[in-house]
Amino acid sequence: MDDSISKWLEKTPNHTCFRINRLKAFNIQKLVNILLLQRNTLNLNEIPHHYFIRPDCLIINQWPETIAREKGKHEVIVDAACGAAVLRGSHVYAPGVLGLPPGCTLDALVDIYADLDEKCKRGLKVEYLGNKKYVGTGHLKKLRSHLFDEGIQPSGVAVETICPESKLVVVNETCFSSGHVVLQNLPSIVCSWVVNPQPNENILDMCAAPGNKTTHLGEMSNNKAFITAIDRTEKKVELIKKNCELQGLNCINAFAYDSRKIHSETGNERGPPPYPSNYFDKILLDAPCSGLGQRPRLISNNMSPKMLQSYKYVQRKLFEAAVKVLKVGGKLVYSTCTITIEENEGLVKWALENFPNIKLIAADPLCGGPGLANCGLIDTERAMVQRFGPHEDPLRPVDSVYKNSIGFFIAAFEKLENN
Repeated sequence: MDDSISKWLEKTPNHTCFRINRLKAFNIQKLVNILLLQRNTLNLNEIPHHYFIRPDCLIINQWPETIAREKGKHEVIVDAACGAAVLRGSHVYAPGVLGLPPGCTLDALVDIYADLDEKCKRGLKVEYLGNKKYVGTGHLKKLRSHLFDEGIQPSGVAVETICPESKLVVVNETCFSSGHVVLQNLPSIVCSWVVNPQPNENILDMCAAPGNKTTHLGEMSNNKAFITAIDRTEKKVELIKKNCELQGLNCINAFAYDSRKIHSETGNERGPPPYPSNYFDKILLDAPCSGLGQRPRLISNNMSPKMLQSYKYVQRKLFEAAVKVLKVGGKLVYSTCTITIEENEGLVKWALENFPNIKLIAADPLCGGPGLANCGLIDTERAMVQRFGPHEDPLRPVDSVYKNSIGFFIAAFEKLENN
């Protein structure tokens, strides 16, 4: 991996992104008010700068660098995934806690450290001397007896984060219970902008859980498209349905199914899969991927080469099925949250070589940078896809807010008449 990419992935995005549900009455001050508890705790009179990119996308910047924090009385050790979540503005949840000294009291101010060596044993009582990174400060909400006693499955908030080291706002999850706002990465929001769903269109989301993009498609169509959401397990489908209900959407039908097998010449219409050829106006294939674009990455990727290679085969099977059920003249949007060439530019190159009945089209609006050079795509093709990352490319300059989100890739295709 390029060293500049590795360093970029280690850093936390410099903003928090919210998607606004425009189907519900909304007051910007209601959202800003979620920050008041953190603001008061930090003795600040102002809130971070915030602005809309579009009516459905709100960006909230970091707290000012001048913010001061009181040192915690104890250290709490968490796993690397939990540490990364804290840097993004999350509280510490009980399953992520590895070490906590005895003698702590509830609501004590504690410093949160992520275990970077993955060697801290769960239930550690003494100071952890391994490689660790400070990720934030907060108030302790669970004692050792709540976290490590035998026979107890810990759950709930263990540390209520006050100030992450990243200076990002702490997300108060109760603000999401009304369905007015969704915490969502910026490129993920761009995906739905590229699909551009319209009322009465027949749209498929092939790998839909947990449903953030699915519900965005429904909202953009003013709850008037016919959207089919697919994922492989009933548990994931229940999550999609729950999010649809929360956000006030009834235009979405969700089914548990393997999208690789979604095509059948005798398939259903307006019902559960499989589906016949030339059925959907638009398809979103947010494919299962290696997920190497997530930030911040506190520990090195330990995915084996064999596992990395396995994703492209699943992606190709899904893409083949998508082409079959897409209408002639229809749009297929492909996306991943990874940075590998093989899963991104490589997939586009493979698709153009193997499907004479599709063509690459501009993934408008083009918010990210172009595809990487010398990776199988000519410049005109690179200019039609978008890759989110730190790259500078004269083919298309990129606004800093998009460069500072997560690693992501989007491409769009149109289906042609068969030759």
